[in-house]
Amino acid sequence: MVAKAEHIDGKENPRYIVTSLASEAWPAQKLYEELYCARGDMENRIKEQFHLFADRVSTETMRANQFRLYLSAVAYVLVSGLRRLA
Repeated sequence: MVAKAEHIDGKENPRYIVTSLASEAWPAQKLYEELYCARGDMENRIKEQFHLFADRVSTETMRANQFRLYLSAVAYVLVSGLRRLA
């Protein structure tokens, strides 16, 4: 079990992780920062995809809907690349 206790703006912000991973391979800080936080970040990226018009595929043909999603995906990749570089 890993516990993290912090205060943000005077409010408590406790975090707990219970895992079966070996502590030799995943020390507490590495487990929290590299595995747990990365998972949360990935969930946020998945949520961002809902802003890609993926919820609005309302054209008449499947081909037009697919093309719309391709354009949205390309735009997402470009913006992500710019974020990494900037």
